[in-house]
Amino acid sequence: MILKTDNLKKLLCIVFAAACVVSAISFAFPYASADESLDAMQKQYDELEKQIQQNKDKLGQVNSQIKDNKTKLNQLNTQISAIESQIDILDNRIDTLNGNIKSIQNTIDTTTNDIDKINKQTEEINKQIAETNELMKDTKELLLGRIRENYMAGEASTLEIIFSSNDISSYFARKELMSRVSEKDAALIKNLESKIKELDALQKKLAENKQSLEEKKTELGTQMVSLNERQLDLESSKSIQEGKKSEVDEKYREVQSVINELDANSEEYKAAIKAQEKQREALEAQIDAYIKAHGSSEGDTPDETFNNDGKMMWPVKGKTTITAGFPSYPSGGAHWGIDICVCDSNGSTRDSNGNSYSLGKPYYAAQGGKVIIAHNDGGWNSGFGNYCVVDHGDGKMTLYAHSKYLNVSVGDVVQKGQQLGAIGETGNVTGPHLHFEVRVKDSDGNVTRVQPLNYVSNPGY
Repeated sequence: MILKTDNLKKLLCIVFAAACVVSAISFAFPYASADESLDAMQKQYDELEKQIQQNKDKLGQVNSQIKDNKTKLNQLNTQISAIESQIDILDNRIDTLNGNIKSIQNTIDTTTNDIDKINKQTEEINKQIAETNELMKDTKELLLGRIRENYMAGEASTLEIIFSSNDISSYFARKELMSRVSEKDAALIKNLESKIKELDALQKKLAENKQSLEEKKTELGTQMVSLNERQLDLESSKSIQEGKKSEVDEKYREVQSVINELDANSEEYKAAIKAQEKQREALEAQIDAYIKAHGSSEGDTPDETFNNDGKMMWPVKGKTTITAGFPSYPSGGAHWGIDICVCDSNGSTRDSNGNSYSLGKPYYAAQGGKVIIAHNDGGWNSGFGNYCVVDHGDGKMTLYAHSKYLNVSVGDVVQKGQQLGAIGETGNVTGPHLHFEVRVKDSDGNVTRVQPLNYVSNPGY
């Protein structure tokens, strides 16, 4: 996700997304509410798309008519702002869809459980019906046996009359008949009557279950359609967002290209550099905030799996040089780490053909720890490009930026000397290098960016 300078705006976006998610999961059938929220986001997104296209047209006129770098920068920055707003909207949309998908999935799970319960109840009812039918059969056989006994004795019994009738239930209601049968026959008839009533109740329950089952299956089908629609929307939104991130990264590169053409003493150049520093500082602050919330503190015992030996190693092997130090660039701008380049014996960072010695070279974890931040999307990421942060325990963190790629993800436990990635030139750079920082979180939760050379030293091969 692109980290931006406007933290308040981002916070509001996150709050809005959270509200959408809460709305999505607070009702049994939240689809209409989610649809309204998604429609509103789509309108905002489409309006920004119009603004972006208008600015593209203006930028095209600038490029074709005049060489006004200040105007170019203004138009590019306007586009960047609009595209990043679209990325925020897509973030919100993705959050809303994820919340809605979770809500629908919960409903599907509940409906599926209801269907399973009904099926189990149906199985039990069918079992009871079979048992009741069997008991009725046994009772009838006993009654028929009594009829045969009476018949052999020459008696025209009430049982014979009852079983020769087409309507047994009408006889059960007649007390005068009950009084004419023996106590044993009456008990058999009452038992049969009870079983008939029980069977009738079971069959009614079976019919109700069948109807309920059909209704639940219909509900499930509707829910599955909604789920599939949301999942397709989610995948589409993620794909569009990736495209927008690539687009904004390209705009940042265009901005850097224009900045490189500016006179370093011009107001435009100073303003552009100041804007970049502000953006970087916003990212630095967000990283500090994340470390404050999730990182270890001084005094904490490092996890045993880190195998932490208490001493950091230089993160790049071979002969290296520092091209920018802590706490500022030679130009005076804040620089909270050191930039490490691979070099030859003469200290040159490029060969005779201008190729970088650093590009693609591996870099390693300065100490064992756990990866708590990792961005490996090739994006601008407020100038850091691909970067990661490792928590070594005891409140010590190291940061590695501008990577060509990362070999690690959030949650990975790494050992001292394990490769984290390769040196690259992603983000805001003038050439391939590893930006390396050390940050310390004290027992009160304060995060400080400290001089890395107090923790590591160049072996100077």
